[in-house]
Amino acid sequence: MELKGYVIVDEFNCGGFNTNSFLKYFGGINKGKPDAEDLKRAEEFAQNLQKK
Repeated sequence: MELKGYVIVDEFNCGGFNTNSFLKYFGGINKGKPDAEDLKRAEEFAQNLQKK
């Protein structure tokens, strides 16, 4: 993204429930995601991002 003039200050990653493509035959992956812990981590990330 820096090529387009943006500066990346941090990143956050959280797996979500996925039933794309062949995964639907196995019931998907990351069932129950995002969960309460993921949302807590996202909130903490956003609060720390405001400080940067």
